Amino acid sequence: MTMRHPLPTTAMHHTLPLLAPSLLAILALMSCSSTPSSAPQVSAATEARMHGKMQFAILMYETNDAWHRMPVAERDILLKKYGLWVRDLKQKGILKEGNPLGRGGVAIAVDRRGQPEAAPIDMNARNLTGYFIIEVANAREAEAIAASCPALTHGEIVHLRPVGHE
Repeated sequence: MTMRHPLPTTAMHHTLPLLAPSLLAILALMSCSSTPSSAPQVSAATEARMHGKMQFAILMYETNDAWHRMPVAERDILLKKYGLWVRDLKQKGILKEGNPLGRGGVAIAVDRRGQPEAAPIDMNARNLTGYFIIEVANAREAEAIAASCPALTHGEIVHLRPVGHE
């Protein structure tokens, strides 16, 4: 059983529901270029679509803390595969960004009283371990790239999702 604990009750947490629209507006502004222009600013995904390309997120998931249970020698071999795969995608101009995600963390949800509470992430459950953002001509090309992701060689599951709202 996972222990849940309420988040600290500060003035900020009491105003969290009121801040959400403001935070969304700030995030929207942060995604825009700071270059002055009379043209409206658009997200990278929208910019890609304007040039006949689409952006996709390759999301990698593992269960049972598999990476940390793997022998170091196997991890080293896998890291070399990732390095070659990433280098190839960068050279082709396909890879836009990507990062592994750290171990642990908390899941935050709103309880039945409407208060946010946090619980430790169960490392034995399926967990998001990293992502890549790619830019390609179509979904078929994105699927082929996702199917070649080294994460699949050691039991991870890969999800492919379009970036942006449709």
